[in-house]
Amino acid sequence: MRQAAVAYLQSLFEEKMIVDDRTPVWRGQLPLLTGEFELYVPNAEGWKQLAIFVVLQSIIQVTFAAIIYIGIVQKRGTTSSYLIGWGLIMPISLYVPFYLLDLLDIRNKVMTLSATTVMTVVFFRCVEAMYGTSPYNAVMESSLWNYCGYYSSVAPFLWDTKTKRRKQITMRNFVTSLVDILLHFLAVSVVVSLLQPYRFKPFDDPMHLTEFRISWDLLSKEHLLNSYCHAVLTYLTLKAGFEATGFAENIKGFATDTIFDHPFFKSRSPTEFWTQRWNLMIQPFLKGGVFLPVKKYSNGKIAMFITFVVSGLYHEYVWLAIFYNQKYLYDENGGCTNRECYLNEFGRVTAFFIYVGIIMLLERPFGSLAPVQWLSKRLPTPIVSQFLILLHLPVAQWYIGDWVEGGYFDDFSIMTFLVRKV
Repeated sequence: MRQAAVAYLQSLFEEKMIVDDRTPVWRGQLPLLTGEFELYVPNAEGWKQLAIFVVLQSIIQVTFAAIIYIGIVQKRGTTSSYLIGWGLIMPISLYVPFYLLDLLDIRNKVMTLSATTVMTVVFFRCVEAMYGTSPYNAVMESSLWNYCGYYSSVAPFLWDTKTKRRKQITMRNFVTSLVDILLHFLAVSVVVSLLQPYRFKPFDDPMHLTEFRISWDLLSKEHLLNSYCHAVLTYLTLKAGFEATGFAENIKGFATDTIFDHPFFKSRSPTEFWTQRWNLMIQPFLKGGVFLPVKKYSNGKIAMFITFVVSGLYHEYVWLAIFYNQKYLYDENGGCTNRECYLNEFGRVTAFFIYVGIIMLLERPFGSLAPVQWLSKRLPTPIVSQFLILLHLPVAQWYIGDWVEGGYFDDFSIMTFLVRKV
């Protein structure tokens, strides 16, 4: 029976979604542009597989939640709770994503990214369980049902402290969320269509995107412009994917928090950008699973810096999962002729987040300088936001270079609208 179940699951992911073999639905000319263009619609198979994979992982996460609730939450502070957490749950949570990738032979990099959901939910929330740093502790730990619901998704749920249940979404918020998702999905389709013909590097950059060196080339205008394009593309790609996760919960009737709160136009400081506006789905995991536990034994600055180091290591783990199945494309001599061949190197992503941590540590002393204060008070918020982004652009390739060179955006393009010049 087990073999039949495994075979059935494998059949659901038989199409690997790494070759764009779509047929155009329209061909013609566009206003103000020369030549003919073709329009491709998203491959629905990719979204179907992604939905199935997310549901499968949710079942695994809820199973872990029941074990953690009984073995850790209800026995918090005991030796056995720490042994179960550090010695059993957390190591297994690190292994499960790779087991699933091997079992189902998943190759599309959007789905290999989603494989890290189990680790993200279980690992960090297990730390929360051991040290009592979960948000809404009194609500989520009031029952096994609530606790399992908390583990069912990476989406940031909103909880009602009075009823001790998840908040219900209003029709107005549901429609707003739907419109926002559709608009950003169209936006990312446009950006992908514009950048893909240039292999997502429209400017002649003196820096190779996987180089890990310090030079004046990091400040060249071509490099900064490419990095800005990658920043916009990354933002729109993550927003389209992560907000879809939240919308899945909205369809069930549950309210979820905003995941990206206009970081490119409303941020006035590095701290605000990273902790209040950028990827608010991951921020609570890092806060409850790293910052608050570390802060119990140190001060806030040390806890913040360690959080960014752990964030870097966490992203290294995610990158490892994204490119994990590329190893099957190499022969026994390490050679590979397949266009999908790519192996990322450890260290660049961690270095990027250490750089971000340093910026945030220096924010207060430099932010108090008179010239900075003068500019901050007089410049419009969108302009301030662009200056903040500019601080990160020289080394942004440490974060996103692997995605560009490794074909993540090519795999993602199969699941979007795409306009190509014939």
